[in-house]
Order: sequence, then structure tokens, then C-alpha cells
Amino acid sequence: MKTTSFAGSTLLAALLLLTACGKKFEDCHNSIYIENKSAAAVYYVSTLKEGFLNYDPSNPTHAADYKVTPGATQKIRIGIALSCWEQVMESANGHVYIYIYDAAEMESQGWSNIKDKPLKKYTLSAAQLNKMGWKISYP
Repeated sequence: MKTTSFAGSTLLAALLLLTACGKKFEDCHNSIYIENKSAAAVYYVSTLKEGFLNYDPSNPTHAADYKVTPGATQKIRIGIALSCWEQVMESANGHVYIYIYDAAEMESQGWSNIKDKPLKKYTLSAAQLNKMGWKISYP
């Protein structure tokens, strides 16, 4: 009987937390997009911690997810389950970091040789992304 009461209390607490999160972030966005307006393909890396470049976006297993061809728009991926960018960014340090790399250069020189040399680095808050319509245009 105590287990049922505990389970019921846990479920109620979880529902209250989810409801509170939904109310705190009324304009909750689950997607950021990157538009490549340049003439060359690029790779991007997204992270919630500045300089935390822990994966190779050109790895053949995942390259299609992180490579943006000229004129294309692609949804930015991040390695966590995400329901609300505003909530995730607030729980981190308030920003998302997007690094842009020349695809041909990365493919010829390798990730370890180029990861500290992005073409462009964006440091964006939820307020900035909101003004941008949750779409980053490169360049």
C-alpha cells in the first residue's frame, strides 16, 4: 500500500514539474535551423558548452546530419533529447554555441586539424534566437 502511495506521489510530482516547465517557457522552441547562403558546403557543430567539440561532424556515419550544402536549410542536431531549447539553454549557461567549418577543408585536413579553426562561431541566447526566428543564416 505504501508503494502505491509513493508511486502516486512520484507521478504527481513529475506531472507538476512538467506543467511548471511548460508555463515557464510559453514560447518553447524545439528546433533551430541553419541556412547556408554561401557557395560552399559547410559542417556545423552545436554545443551547450563553449569549446566542447567532442565529435567529428564529418564522420561518415553522421556527416549527412551535420553537412549543409549551398542554399540548403537544415535542422540543427544536438546530442540530447530536446523538447525546449529555452529550457535546455537556461539549465546550461544560457547559450548555444554553433561552429561552422568549410566542408572541403575538413574532409581534406581532418577534424583534429581543423576543429579549433572554425570559419564562424555563433554564441547565441534564446532571446537572440527569438529575434532571428530560430534560424541562423551563414554567412
